This record gives sequence, structure tokens and C-alpha cells, in this order.
Amino acid sequence: MLRELSIENLAVIEKAAVEFGSGFNVFTGETGAGKSVIIGGINAVLGGRTTKDIVRSGAPKAVISALFDDISDRVKSRLTELGFSAEDGELVLMREITAEGKSSARINGRAATAAMLREVGELLVDIHGQHENRILMDTDNQRQILDSYGELSGALEEYRAEFRRFSKLSRRLK
Repeated sequence: MLRELSIENLAVIEKAAVEFGSGFNVFTGETGAGKSVIIGGINAVLGGRTTKDIVRSGAPKAVISALFDDISDRVKSRLTELGFSAEDGELVLMREITAEGKSSARINGRAATAAMLREVGELLVDIHGQHENRILMDTDNQRQILDSYGELSGALEEYRAEFRRFSKLSRRLK
């Protein structure tokens, strides 16, 4: 779960920290209040495309970091596959964009790529704007939601291992 977002020198925001509560979080406010900038910061720290234009005018760089806690076994597994760990159940993603447009990323303090942030980020956050419900129609996502709700990650991994073994044996027989 996204617990905290820190933003420095992103668009019109000099410095901001947002703490999120458990469950559903909503941004509301008048036009120009900075809602889109915060969503843009979340997208950037999750590996979204960035340009030098998002760096606050006159600042050398923009820095966005996000703290997640209670991360799922699925996220932990993906982190392990990518060479990272999150043994304490916390995860810190960080993205830095210079005024020249160069970008760097970190996962739990270790160097990463934007693509790695994107892979992990897809498992962490769903951002929905007005009239956006396509993720709810995706059968893979529906299956993941049901597996998560049923706490089936262990059984699913066991099934996948057995299926790989079965496939390997089937290929040998051919």
C-alpha cells in the first residue's frame, strides 16, 4: 500500500509530502490546486515517461519518492526476480529527473531502471481517472484480484511449478 509520497521541485511544487490512509484515497480540489502534479509524480516514481519539462523552473532536478508497506507476496516475488529484496515488508521507490532531462531510479536505495520501476509499479498502484474502468475488465487482473482475495499465492506458485514440470515432461515425450 502506498503510505507516503514525497515530491521536490516537480512542476509548480517546491516541496510536498502526502501521507495516504488505509483503503481508498481520493484527490479533490479546484482547478490548479496541484492534483494532476501529484498524480504525475506518482506516475513518474512508478516508471512512467518523464521529460525535463516536469522539473520546477530554476531547480536543478526533481525528486519523487514513494514509500509502500504491507507489500504483497506477488510484489516481493517480482522484486526478487529483479534482484531486489523487501524483507521487512517496506519498499521505497525513487525517481530523479534533472533539468537536462536525465533520469535515474532507485528501488530500496539500489540503482534501478525506469523499466524496473514500471514492472514493480504495475503491481502496486492503479490510478483511475474519470470514466476509466478498463483495468476492471481485464481478465488477468480479475484473476489476480480473486487469487489475492482468496490468499492463493502459495497454491498458485505450486500449480505453476507443477505445470512447468508437466510441460517439460510432455516435451521430452515428443
